[in-house]
Amino acid sequence: MNTIIKLGKLANIRSGHSFRSKVQQSPDEWDHYVLQLKDVQKNGHIDLALATQVNMTKEKTPRTLQPGDILLRARGGYYYSGLFDADVPNVIAAGQFFILSPNTDIIDPAYLCWSINQPMEQQYLKRNDTGTNIPMINKQTINNLLIKLPSLDTQHKIAQIHQVWLKEKKLTEQLLNNREQMMRGMCQQFIDQDFMSQL
Repeated sequence: MNTIIKLGKLANIRSGHSFRSKVQQSPDEWDHYVLQLKDVQKNGHIDLALATQVNMTKEKTPRTLQPGDILLRARGGYYYSGLFDADVPNVIAAGQFFILSPNTDIIDPAYLCWSINQPMEQQYLKRNDTGTNIPMINKQTINNLLIKLPSLDTQHKIAQIHQVWLKEKKLTEQLLNNREQMMRGMCQQFIDQDFMSQL
């Protein structure tokens, strides 16, 4: 039977790592990846390849991400989430995120991530954000977010369908980008030929 449960009962919620100063790239002497707002896309994809490489020796010991953790954007007016599924031991999330560690006995992390990104859930988060210059959400708001909880089998199916759709979307976008480049090349060729004919 489907139920509706507050997110706070489905996952542990904590804040990301608060840095003492601006996150600085340290490509020569780095020991951790840091994920920031720019690294979580609207479709829920986390791009670890773009993560900042930092040296954490002068910072307090960070709590690293585990596969299945969900990064929820905490500020900026856009509160979509991304699923961390990389088997990499030294990745941390900046304080711009809330980190959700789902109870996998009752909820599929990929399904929870998908749920948070749905229109009704996003509308709830936007209705309950605070601040004018930089809107943000707090832990209590996230804790009270209502999540529809079907059976684990149904959750797995939805998560799988969503992953297939994301792959198809990525391939389609690549195809359209290639066609656009071809179209620009053809148009430029016509222009070049026209100029050459006038010489």
